Amino acid sequence: MPSEKTSWTSARVARLGFLVGQGLGAKRIAEDPLIASTPNNVHRQAQRFGLAFRDALAMSLRLTPEAAARYDAAAIKRGLTREALIRLLLLVAADEPNLLDNILDDEA
Repeated sequence: MPSEKTSWTSARVARLGFLVGQGLGAKRIAEDPLIASTPNNVHRQAQRFGLAFRDALAMSLRLTPEAAARYDAAAIKRGLTREALIRLLLLVAADEPNLLDNILDDEA
């Protein structure tokens, strides 16, 4: 792990922004090999660079192990995180006028 004096290069800042944007939490971001920091420092640097963790908090879902495994497999296949895949699914469903009704089919 880099020392506290390790500079935040443009590559590290870009990676930080990408991981925050993917909805990862500070602990998981801190474990990333390029970031290699502490969760507290990740929060400090995110604030310094104008990044917000709000989306990560909104995407906190408790899934069954089976559902998590299915989402993880689909995400890996597409080069996404589970959170990014779920966000994408929600956006696609919101853009299709009848998709939510067809999925939920309340009349059954």
